[in-house]
Amino acid sequence: MFTEKNRYSQYFAVLSLFALVFITACVIGQKWSENYALMDGARSNDPQIIDGNLNTYGVSQILRTSGSFRLDVHLPTEAIVLLPEQKTLFRVEIHSSNLQEFQLMARNSKGGWDQIHEQKSSRESVLDIRLNPSVTTNAIKLVVRKTSDDAAQKRKNLKLERENQVTPDGKVRRGQQVYKIYGPIKAPAKIAEIKLFGYTD
Repeated sequence: MFTEKNRYSQYFAVLSLFALVFITACVIGQKWSENYALMDGARSNDPQIIDGNLNTYGVSQILRTSGSFRLDVHLPTEAIVLLPEQKTLFRVEIHSSNLQEFQLMARNSKGGWDQIHEQKSSRESVLDIRLNPSVTTNAIKLVVRKTSDDAAQKRKNLKLERENQVTPDGKVRRGQQVYKIYGPIKAPAKIAEIKLFGYTD
């Protein structure tokens, strides 16, 4: 009985070892693909985001507006990369000097957008995101919620000013102080590059 138990234990140990070796070989044998964002026909709402040059940068943009100025100044900015064909993505690399909080979306087969990653905070200039599970898509969208430049942007475009009034006799009556908005109060993300990777066959 003891011998039979030992035999089963040995079989199990050998099978486990073979499984480990097989999985390790598969992982080591896999290589990252070329950067799909550099494929012929790939496009972006700012071409410098996918120009292959880390010394240049593009910016995320407001893509949809509500028609209300007071609402639009609070809208998140977005960066989109469109691929010429469907690709299975396992990794997304974002090079940005000010990106802090964002959502990463992938376009689905119905034309809508599914969230595939969310980042609440970041101080890294290079974000290396591994997708698990992978996603098959022909478009990626970065929705920027917060950047390190937001405070400066808010100071620039949100001013506390006094609303003075001119009386009928030409005198100026001091009014109350109110906040006035002169532009977006959230800064765009500065993006040197968005890289998209799968595995080679």
